[in-house]
Amino acid sequence: METFETIVNQDDFPCLFGKKAVNALSTELLFVGKEKGVADLIAGLSSYVQKVRSWSLKYRIGKPLIVLFEKNDFGTLELEQLYAWDLLQQLHDQDPGPWPEEIPADLNSEHWTFSFLGMPLFINMSFPQHSVMKSRNLGSHIVFVINPRENFDQVAAGNSVSGQRIRDRIRSRSEAYNQGIKSQTLGVFGERGSLEIKQYQLEEPGALSHERCPFRMNIK
Repeated sequence: METFETIVNQDDFPCLFGKKAVNALSTELLFVGKEKGVADLIAGLSSYVQKVRSWSLKYRIGKPLIVLFEKNDFGTLELEQLYAWDLLQQLHDQDPGPWPEEIPADLNSEHWTFSFLGMPLFINMSFPQHSVMKSRNLGSHIVFVINPRENFDQVAAGNSVSGQRIRDRIRSRSEAYNQGIKSQTLGVFGERGSLEIKQYQLEEPGALSHERCPFRMNIK
């Protein structure tokens, strides 16, 4: 956790909301063990979703869930990403809640987003082997930063001037932090051609390709 906080607290770290939450000590933490990976993930995310439902929208904006994975014996970025997607798939397959009626089941829809226990979420995946997309490297372990999708609609809505300004600022900082490299898959939720799932994991040489989606919908 110390390495994660050190990285996020760097002056040039791009995510301003993440920096603010870490400095305020307001993040929620979840540690996922090697042996009970998906069980830990289900229990921890279930607890988080239940708490989020009791919080005001203003309060929850400063309360992202930071998921730290114990397993870190991967040799490549692709293997790290395969492991992360496999756990996310298991989380979806074992979701005890209903899929939200307002979220399409089509991964190719610009309105699709991952959901658990009926709550739409955004999953930011960060990996130790990222060397080009350094903004997605938060230390020596895989890290998920999970926020309710509604948080982004509140602070950076795609159709608002203020939302555009905030996104532009953060993405400009990301490009600078990544030494001028700009991700080609970051988009705006709801815009035609912008797929949310491609924003969870970013690409670089050696990464898992977005050409074949590693996730499948399984709605019972």
